[in-house]
Amino acid sequence: MASKSSKRTYASFSEPYGSSSLLSNPVPSAKRSRRNEPSLWSQILSLPHPTTQSLLYQICHANPNLAAFVQSAHNARLAEEAARPPVNFDHYSRDCWYTMNKKYKRLSCSKQFEMMGDICQVLDESREAIVAAAGPDVRWETRRNALEVLRKICKSIALCDEPQIRHELTKDGFMLGQFADSMQELARGMNEEEKERYKAEGLYEKLVDLSNDCGPDDMEGLPAVFRIFDSSHEDGDEDEQDEALDESEDGGDCDADSREYVGNLYDDDTEEENHPGEEDEVGFGTAAIGLPAGVRLGALREIYSQNYQQMTRPGQVLHQPPVIPSQPPRTKVFSIGELS
Repeated sequence: MASKSSKRTYASFSEPYGSSSLLSNPVPSAKRSRRNEPSLWSQILSLPHPTTQSLLYQICHANPNLAAFVQSAHNARLAEEAARPPVNFDHYSRDCWYTMNKKYKRLSCSKQFEMMGDICQVLDESREAIVAAAGPDVRWETRRNALEVLRKICKSIALCDEPQIRHELTKDGFMLGQFADSMQELARGMNEEEKERYKAEGLYEKLVDLSNDCGPDDMEGLPAVFRIFDSSHEDGDEDEQDEALDESEDGGDCDADSREYVGNLYDDDTEEENHPGEEDEVGFGTAAIGLPAGVRLGALREIYSQNYQQMTRPGQVLHQPPVIPSQPPRTKVFSIGELS
């Protein structure tokens, strides 16, 4: 009977003699093994957000071709945001109104006071959620609705049906002050065109009416919201006033300069007309200093006569001879230091 032939395995072919051959051992690679270094994407994710933005700006500034990719991504985001419907925050207003007016209506004043923490939490969470979803990069309709809902919540606080809850929310002005700060943030996110559009729709008038519902000390930050909307007109008026003031100052300087110039001319002419011989007069007095009274008078007469002869030309006769003063002329007194 023929014996059955056993099937040989691959191992029997590779190792016919049962010993490990050189081919069975792994050949060591000539390349140097690398350590598991983090990938570039992992490194980018590990960087702080401002650092990543700064590096991206520097790279785009050095390479304008890369800046085109950033511009394209920005335009795509704006197009996506414009196609998205505006966010409606009215449900926050309804939730806040129900929490203040209906949810704890049947409780006593002491129980309502104990629940003020829950009420304030609902108001704060609603306000923060509205401001976070209505940043400056969203559609104007979203920010308009956010500002309008904040106004409605403030009005619900001021006109709350429960006296105890209304008193606790308005006694120190803290809650309404936070809402006023959030409204300022939303108003600053609007440009001049959006502010005018907000006024044209009659929403600004409702915002002004809120000051009638709240007391003067309940919501101190509300006038700042009005100033943000009126800043464009005030800036224009201030610019016109500054220009008018500059023109008036320039005109005043010209008038002052002209008056000073004319005054100098008048003073020069007056000095020449009133004191034509001031230098000679000083010289006369200086020469006569230190002489007796009688000798001094004679010396002065002699000096006058000499000057008269010098002033007259040969053969010229003056109609009126010079008048010799009977008293000595005014002399200038010098100090000892000046004479020395």
